[in-house]
Amino acid sequence: MGKKKKTDSLSAKQLENHLKAVEDQTLLYAKDLARIFAQRKEKERQLELTKQQLARSARIALLGELAAGIAHEINNILTPAMGNLSILLMKKSDLSKDLVERLETIEWSVAKASSMLHQLLDLSHEKPEKKETKDIGAILEQSLSLLKYKFVKSKIEVKKDLKPNVPKVHVDDAQIGQVFTNLFLNAIDAMEQGGTLRIAASYHPEKSAYVEILFEDTGPGILPEIMDHVFEPFYTTKDVGRGTGLGLFISYGIIEKHGGTIDVANLPDKGTQFKICLPV
Repeated sequence: MGKKKKTDSLSAKQLENHLKAVEDQTLLYAKDLARIFAQRKEKERQLELTKQQLARSARIALLGELAAGIAHEINNILTPAMGNLSILLMKKSDLSKDLVERLETIEWSVAKASSMLHQLLDLSHEKPEKKETKDIGAILEQSLSLLKYKFVKSKIEVKKDLKPNVPKVHVDDAQIGQVFTNLFLNAIDAMEQGGTLRIAASYHPEKSAYVEILFEDTGPGILPEIMDHVFEPFYTTKDVGRGTGLGLFISYGIIEKHGGTIDVANLPDKGTQFKICLPV
């Protein structure tokens, strides 16, 4: 009788252990399924972002081609105008001071328009780039030094967070410097009452083979209906005479030519973030 009781007790214990093992295994399966589901959702999100980026790139490329065509035609019109102005100003000793001043104003305006058009044409034409292995931090510092007086005048504090492990990248430093300058000017315009600009550069080889550069301002942010258009040519929300709408478009083209990406988003609290990713 005692032996049977002991056997029954053993069976109950074995059953309890078996149930515990099944419970543990079920929990393990559930965790695996949750992980797989999360990975799939992340892949779907990345795929959707890639689709959106490709669609935006195609739209901007089409607009760029259209803008370049128009720029070419306008430039053909401006060239003889500039030539005739130069001939007239060669004889300015025969002209009144008032007329000379007016002609010089026209010449300056035509030269500015021509320069803007040449930027578009340069971007649309394939040209050999002077790419070298460069330090991103050095290019950022150089661009900042050129605009130091503007930041001081606008009462904007610049905070830098450049990680020491950021590798050098193969770039045309003049072109990348132009992109940084465009983004700095954009941030200055966004913070008319002063504010803070945070610049960060980091590299996470376990996640991607890209150097990530962030530009975060404390301006008012970008309206949702404008967000999809900020990189399009001639699109600007600035007052007449303050912007051409080419800075961000040209920046987008330069980064794409370097095999990278540039994106814009509003920050959760306040302000705008531009994120550039350049391949190592």
